[in-house]
Amino acid sequence: MGRQLFLHHYMPALYFSILVFGVTFDLLTIRLKQKKRIMVAIVTVLLFIMVYRQFIPLTYGEPWTKKACTDHKWRSTWDFDCVQFHDNYSDYYGKQIDGNTIGKFQNAIKSYFAKDQELPPEVGDMVNIVSDAIGKNNNNFEAINSLSSSSSS
Repeated sequence: MGRQLFLHHYMPALYFSILVFGVTFDLLTIRLKQKKRIMVAIVTVLLFIMVYRQFIPLTYGEPWTKKACTDHKWRSTWDFDCVQFHDNYSDYYGKQIDGNTIGKFQNAIKSYFAKDQELPPEVGDMVNIVSDAIGKNNNNFEAINSLSSSSSS
């Protein structure tokens, strides 16, 4: 098993580096005029924001490509795994739901709020499939897709 790189392991070092940065910035810019010191501070903050934005996918697990991951390895000693990412961003997004399925969900919601109306059988089946999937904590997309394909034919 490889070495675990949990984000919370780096939090004490982050707090310490923020404090040290403030002291270091003060020592390095104390002899500058106030306007130049503010300009240096603004440029530094913008650089921090840029670096933060570059590594958001790695930190928060958002979609990223293998190429982007390898491009962001600024040092050879950085050992984050780029193999786990997809080749394209489109690979992250699953099969699109057709409009007919969305219409069935809308009908189910409308029928739920209209208490005096009888539920159409196809809407009742859709509600049963969805509630069963939620109850089992199971992604039952095959059953939903088979229902939508059988009702459209």
